[in-house]
Amino acid sequence: MNFLRGLWQAVIYFLFPPRCPNCREIVDERYQLCAACEEKILRVDFYDRKIPPLDKVLRVTKYRDGSQELLRKLKFDNNLGVVPALKKILDDVSNREEISKLLSDINFAVPVPLHNERLNERGFNQTEKIFGEWLMKKNLPLRNFLIRTQATPRLYKFGKAEREKILSGAFAAATKIDLRGKNILIVDDIFTTGTTCKECAKVLKSLGAAKISVLAFAADFRENFSADKQGR
Repeated sequence: MNFLRGLWQAVIYFLFPPRCPNCREIVDERYQLCAACEEKILRVDFYDRKIPPLDKVLRVTKYRDGSQELLRKLKFDNNLGVVPALKKILDDVSNREEISKLLSDINFAVPVPLHNERLNERGFNQTEKIFGEWLMKKNLPLRNFLIRTQATPRLYKFGKAEREKILSGAFAAATKIDLRGKNILIVDDIFTTGTTCKECAKVLKSLGAAKISVLAFAADFRENFSADKQGR
């Protein structure tokens, strides 16, 4: 039986070899990035300027090339087929020192919420799809402490100043909860101007949160906080 199973797996591997989700190069493991794409995409580092009320912002990947394409497929095409590749990227960086330091004193993780209209349209919160299982492995609770009270337009068309106006007051506490002394991690799929996460952080601070950090799946820190750039 083991021989037949091994033979069948060899046939499947030959006919449908695992390929890099970005460039389609053949790789050793399904959903794994090839070496060239990993070097081009992965970039676990902190944004080095303070952007109150956020204390730290860490990105897993650069927001360009492969990561941008994967996230757009998930976010705009509702293509859940890319989720395993995104999860694999998270797993690949899971033990990096920057990740460990960021999570060491976090009490709760909070996803950026979608408005009910967008959630019903899409059928899922893409941030929860990306981070939910990974956070569970880290024994870090993912809590929906926030709700989106305003149905805002897609933000990639707007600059920083416009987003600040659109998102002002767009989030609220989902429930009465005392977060005094708690350190919160906001997780989001894309971080560019930081406006969305800052608005979420304001609400969390009003609930008493002591420190608020952000873990973004993708960001491009070279272009952040410019009024002319696209993103979230």
